[in-house]
Amino acid sequence: MPNPTFNNLSEDKKERILNAAIKEFRVRNVREGNLSNIVKDAKIARGSIYQYFPSKEDLYIYIFDTLRAQRAEYVFPAYELYKKAPFLEFFQAFYLRDAEFLLMHPDHIDLGQQLYGCSHPVSQGLIRQQQNRYRDMFLIGIEFDKQRGLIDHNVESAILADLCVHFVTDIFIFQSVYSQLTMQNIRLHCQQTLFLLENGTKPRQA
Repeated sequence: MPNPTFNNLSEDKKERILNAAIKEFRVRNVREGNLSNIVKDAKIARGSIYQYFPSKEDLYIYIFDTLRAQRAEYVFPAYELYKKAPFLEFFQAFYLRDAEFLLMHPDHIDLGQQLYGCSHPVSQGLIRQQQNRYRDMFLIGIEFDKQRGLIDHNVESAILADLCVHFVTDIFIFQSVYSQLTMQNIRLHCQQTLFLLENGTKPRQA
């Protein structure tokens, strides 16, 4: 996390450091990222970065916490459906809102790809933290739907929650498969996957 000296900087200077760090970490993971590049792009004094952050890893975590908050704010309207509409209806709204934000901010997708492709303990810790947050939220929604009779009680809640977690993070892999992401192919991908979850693979009765 940042030192108090960073919080005392002008908004302009904080923004320059943030943007420079995003530029660096969207092409290099936390292990390969170079603070010298960030210092140069942010136009700050050499060595001053350590006045603002104890380490490169602290800066990296700060970047992800900041961007995660922006992303969560955009997705927030989907929570109107949480524990009100059926869980999978909420999940679709949540996923599509999240995907829409990422399409508008390709730097987030690049950062995510670097994050998920790195074995550094900091990267793995951030991934676990995010996945656990999603998993806990999805589990509550799934169990609530079971109580309402909307999800079969034989469905293993943890497995369904894990599938949803992987589906949310799949957008970073999805970008590697398709040269250009569009809401149309994301929406179709989401609808087909949720149809499979709801209906299974058995032939339907005529």
